[in-house]
Amino acid sequence: MSTTLTSRNLFLSGLSAEDFSLLRGHLAPIELRAGDVLQRCGDRINEVVFPHSGVAAIKASLRQGAGAGIALIGRDGFVGGFAADASAPATCDCEILIAGKASRIAAREFRNALDCSPTLRHWASLFDNALMAQAQQTAVCNATHSVEARMCRWLLEMQDRNEGARIPLTQGIVADLLGVRRTTITLVAGHLEAAGAINCHRGFMEVVDRVALEKCCCECHTQLKSNAIRIAPLRDQTLIVRAALPLSSSC
Repeated sequence: MSTTLTSRNLFLSGLSAEDFSLLRGHLAPIELRAGDVLQRCGDRINEVVFPHSGVAAIKASLRQGAGAGIALIGRDGFVGGFAADASAPATCDCEILIAGKASRIAAREFRNALDCSPTLRHWASLFDNALMAQAQQTAVCNATHSVEARMCRWLLEMQDRNEGARIPLTQGIVADLLGVRRTTITLVAGHLEAAGAINCHRGFMEVVDRVALEKCCCECHTQLKSNAIRIAPLRDQTLIVRAALPLSSSC
């Protein structure tokens, strides 16, 4: 497993050499393709996935197929760790929204590594806590903020985890994340384009003016960054905050 590759994932790059050695021999590289489903609600968790690029969405679905996004995971975390540690089934779906690269490890090997190292278990619990904070903030956001403010927040969160200003998302995908009709997203996107914040193209959205997008956003995006800083121990605050920053200076 390439050290350069693993260093792009905030969880793996934050490990001590000793803790990383517990995982390294069991990590395997994989490609993340848009539309891939990493887990479905109720399924057994067989592996934990650490993205180095790309973005996955944790989603809750209803019987008729509708639902909404709960949280995003990119290089700032991992997929399946909480359920894998508990040997419990997945409680939600996880789908790849933006293609990328990742490392994976069998759930059994991940549990064994956590059992061998209290510091590794503590580090994993911090990332699980950050994911829980994101889900809780989403619940508040969905209940109190407008569709436009929520859409701005999702776009900012997506850009934070994606390289560059172009985000390969369709309006249909954004509608699914927000749990609203596509026509609603078309209307909101028009408002944001008129404000100079974004441009919509076939197959992707482009953040033209991030400051303008932030002005249209609710407080939840800033709150999540604050949560990340509070969750991290002092020695790792810089590492965690990097997860909330764009990878490219062009963003």
